[in-house]
Amino acid sequence: MKSILRLLFLSPIVFFISCNVSSDKNNENISVKERLSICEIKYAQGFKIEYFNNFKLITIKDPWQGADNVEFRYALADNLDSLPELPDDIIQIKTPVEKVVCLSTTHIAFIDALNKNNTINGISGHKYVYNQLVREALETNKIVDVGYDNSLNYELLASIKPDLVTTYGIGSQVATYNQRMNELGIKTIIIAEYLENHPLGKLEWIKLVAEFYNMDDFAANYFNNIEKQYLDLVTISQKADSKPTVLFGLPWKEVWYVPGGNSYLAKLVNDAGGDYIWKSNKSRESLTLNFESIFSKANKAEVWLNTGTVNKIEEIIEMDERFKKFNPLTSAKIFNNNAKVNAYGGIDYWESGIVNPHVILKDMIAIFNPELIPDYELVYYKAIH
Repeated sequence: MKSILRLLFLSPIVFFISCNVSSDKNNENISVKERLSICEIKYAQGFKIEYFNNFKLITIKDPWQGADNVEFRYALADNLDSLPELPDDIIQIKTPVEKVVCLSTTHIAFIDALNKNNTINGISGHKYVYNQLVREALETNKIVDVGYDNSLNYELLASIKPDLVTTYGIGSQVATYNQRMNELGIKTIIIAEYLENHPLGKLEWIKLVAEFYNMDDFAANYFNNIEKQYLDLVTISQKADSKPTVLFGLPWKEVWYVPGGNSYLAKLVNDAGGDYIWKSNKSRESLTLNFESIFSKANKAEVWLNTGTVNKIEEIIEMDERFKKFNPLTSAKIFNNNAKVNAYGGIDYWESGIVNPHVILKDMIAIFNPELIPDYELVYYKAIH
């Protein structure tokens, strides 16, 4: 279901990795004496994973827009009876999980990358799911749609008896939904990868998801492989002779949402060798602008990306006649991120793109400076004519 909101805003090689051993063995916030290690997190800012003698402690930090000093903690263990006495605020979850409900399509992508699709028993917003294996399971009722937000079907959720429900929140109301599920005996965790301002930071949440399957080594290898490919592509993009100016999006009800200058999309543009028009802005969240502001600042944009659901230039003009006077309509290269879309409008860019930032980056490099990657075929993007 999160993919709807995004429309308004915007074979792995194995490498060895180990977690950083911490010299600080005292954790004053928890009643244990020994912390063995801390998982290395390179880019993500929204979570922490600590390893103790017989359990793992996950801390989620400020998991929705505007959250300030909000934390949720989870103790993961194969045997919950072996856990020491823990503070009441820590949710205890038995691992590995075998039945999961995902309330965001990005969560499906993480689980798919771990080859654990068979554990998904419920999802939210079935029309917008692109993953073909999940769609087939939906058609045979092996996976059910549990609704979303105020329409969550708590009775259906309880009947599934999931080991875990992965939730997300644009605002603090997610805590209310989670509390109601917890009162029904359903364990929940908030996954907030969408708040990360680095594409590799978003991907890094796969390390957190993997902990519920005891697949931390697999996730670290997957991440390292993608990171290497991503950084190699950044090196290629730096060879470009020019940096085209880049615009994102289309207006929605007279408001044009563009990524902040400190957002992951701004980072992608920069890493791909583009010049993002609002790069000097310091926000990681979307900016809300009117038509006039866009016309004045972006009228000379050379590349126009992520144009909603449109497939033809005519559709842009049909939205608003003022576009006839917008220079990028005829002078810019227009590419939309809906090259992979299902029959209901579910766009895979917002789903599997989360675990393939290197592919999105390669698409952008090919759009900005195609001579750097000759004969490359776009994956998530397509040209709009």
